[in-house]
Amino acid sequence: MQDIKHEETYIGSNFRQSIFNSCNILIGIGILALPLGFHYSGWVIGISLFAFCLGVTNYTAKVLAKCLDYEEGLYTYADMGAAAFGHKARLAISILFSLELIASATALVILVGDSLHTLFSDTSIILLKVIAWMVMTPLTLIAIRYLSYFSLLGILSAISLVAVIIIDGFIKHDKPGSLIDHMETEIWPSWASLPMSFGLIMAGFTGHAVFPTVYRDMQDPRQYPKMVNITYAVTTVVYLLLAVSGYLMFGNTTMQEVTLITQNIMLTDGYWRPLNNFVVWLVAINPIAKYALTLNPINLTLELSYYSSPFMEECLNSGRGRRTALKVLSRILVSTIVVFIAINFPQFDRIMGVLGSFFSFTISAIFPCICHLKLYGETLNRKEYLLNVGIIIICCILSTFGTIWAFLPTDHV
Repeated sequence: MQDIKHEETYIGSNFRQSIFNSCNILIGIGILALPLGFHYSGWVIGISLFAFCLGVTNYTAKVLAKCLDYEEGLYTYADMGAAAFGHKARLAISILFSLELIASATALVILVGDSLHTLFSDTSIILLKVIAWMVMTPLTLIAIRYLSYFSLLGILSAISLVAVIIIDGFIKHDKPGSLIDHMETEIWPSWASLPMSFGLIMAGFTGHAVFPTVYRDMQDPRQYPKMVNITYAVTTVVYLLLAVSGYLMFGNTTMQEVTLITQNIMLTDGYWRPLNNFVVWLVAINPIAKYALTLNPINLTLELSYYSSPFMEECLNSGRGRRTALKVLSRILVSTIVVFIAINFPQFDRIMGVLGSFFSFTISAIFPCICHLKLYGETLNRKEYLLNVGIIIICCILSTFGTIWAFLPTDHV
């Protein structure tokens, strides 16, 4: 098994493909929540919080690679946690990061369903989600290095989405929905709803559960820090353009969830309708390119657990094609569970709030710093040690309040 992993790393993704995959993960569904995050936080705190999340997650993405290199044989988030806290922690860590990825994948399915339902309102949204499952599940069977081509599609659709929204803003000359005559916005937040912004803004940086896979798949891991910096540079430009444009166009009337695109724009008069239909198709296509990459770490973890069992190993080796059959069935089952959740819990905004507040802060900020302190604490200088402690404390506070507010009834926020 070890030889197989090294071989996959050797023939893995090149620098450009790694950037595509990383950008595709980061420029994800969180982009649609950013204008609402700014609506809840106001300009000053919104931009400050955005900069904080950007800086922290860029740093922890590099910390992840450092922790994975602590010893031989660390390939996943669970491996890293086991090295830091012992093998008893592996199961809990695997469950935690798997829940985050399942929540992300669920949000992707909801996003596809909601977007297509805007175009095909007479079609059952459940049927549309099932169709999304039929389209996206086969992609989970493709090797990660080939997913970079789909990642490029996702990146192009995200950039096109931002471009079209800005064009819409300049086409329309009067509010709402105009960048020429923009809506009223707030410098400071409504303090009662501020915690809702924590998760919505942090959700845009929820890619760390996948970064170990990207890192281990790189042909030249030494280029990983440079790859992370380029990824974050591209992400920052795209995110800020949409966040600022969306908030200016709809201001304090910014609706929740994906409706920034599918309702704020589609229900506002004065736009060129074909262009807006194109926007909705972009929103629908974007998750398709991310779905397989999001579920890849879960599938990898499950398959490694199968192979680590002597009984399963014996069964798999006793017949031709059994290993492939198990892989296919396992990945179909995981995808089916995700779609089942998406059908039964269709509230995109709540999922994004929890995803950002609890999972993103925990997995993308808190946990990497804790592992860093545990594995390298004795070798860190005082400045870096205090930096990690500070990140943990601040993110714990933001995560706690953001998670609580994400579960409050809508009329309370």
